Amino acid sequence: MKFLLSIALLALSFSCLAQNETERYVFWQPNVKLTFDMFCGTPTSSVVEKLKGANTYYDVALGLWGVLDVPKTKRMWKKMPEKSYFCAAMDKTKSFLIVRDSAELKYAQLFWDICELATRVTRKTLLETVCQMDSIGFHTTVSSKGVKVFAHDTLNQVKSFGLIAMFYTTALNDGKEFRKAMTGAIFNEVVSPRNEDAYRFYRNKVDSLLLETEKYATKAEEIERFIRNTPEKGYITPTKIVGDFKNRGEIRY
Repeated sequence: MKFLLSIALLALSFSCLAQNETERYVFWQPNVKLTFDMFCGTPTSSVVEKLKGANTYYDVALGLWGVLDVPKTKRMWKKMPEKSYFCAAMDKTKSFLIVRDSAELKYAQLFWDICELATRVTRKTLLETVCQMDSIGFHTTVSSKGVKVFAHDTLNQVKSFGLIAMFYTTALNDGKEFRKAMTGAIFNEVVSPRNEDAYRFYRNKVDSLLLETEKYATKAEEIERFIRNTPEKGYITPTKIVGDFKNRGEIRY
């Protein structure tokens, strides 16, 4: 009986790893918190000195990942919606701690949570834009029960006939701009001066925003798409995507 229980627990642990983590990456989910053991990178001496000069004793390699999949053929465009996926990912091999300290870990966690918030800004912006385009006459429908797109919280339920693909880059850049502005403010006001009052202010603010935007949270199927690294059957990842309508180019952050 004990043996069977051990096997069951082992299978459960592998299942959790498959959903949230690979050998290299950890993906944001509400039940996943950063730990010291996730920081596996080895910094150069010059990087260490640079960080110490900024009163910082860690580096966490985070990314706002996005991918767009579209139907394989023109004939399928009116039957299948485009699919957009976003997530906040941490690269364990490029993240490191100069000092194994709880303060560094909580700062890194704050930045990771902000990265997840940025994915939610992206989803919300993209969904609202698709809804707005529909309201002014674009031919957008939904794939279940004939309900108008306004009733939906997820884009992958929408048959958009190209609208998701059209505004994907613009929405993704909105999320990246949000993340860049917020992390910059926190670094200057919290991390570099080691200001605990400012940390508590931003920690509370981020927690509040995570709660407010919960319906736009990263879903397990999005993480699975990045781990799988291939589109679903009937889809391809396009080599060219419509650019940013705000003319920002590609924001790398």
